[in-house]
Amino acid sequence: MPKVETPRPSQEDPGECLHCEIIDMVDERIAAGGADAAELVTLVAESLVDLILRVTADEQASLMAHTLSALGDLFLQKREADGDRSGSTH
Repeated sequence: MPKVETPRPSQEDPGECLHCEIIDMVDERIAAGGADAAELVTLVAESLVDLILRVTADEQASLMAHTLSALGDLFLQKREADGDRSGSTH
């Protein structure tokens, strides 16, 4: 399976990192207390579904497959790089 590259913010505008913005929002919910990991994952998954549904119907299956592949690949990459610790860096 090919490695999935994690998108990086452009050097011209390093403040625009969607991944970082999403993680910041998740961290805020956790810090506010009472955050349920399963609920947060469900909300993020719903956002992915909404994004997949924005492409044409004939592209949706391919994008869904890419999404699932990227999820598994990125999980393994980050777990390996993090030494099985939780982390949100690129």
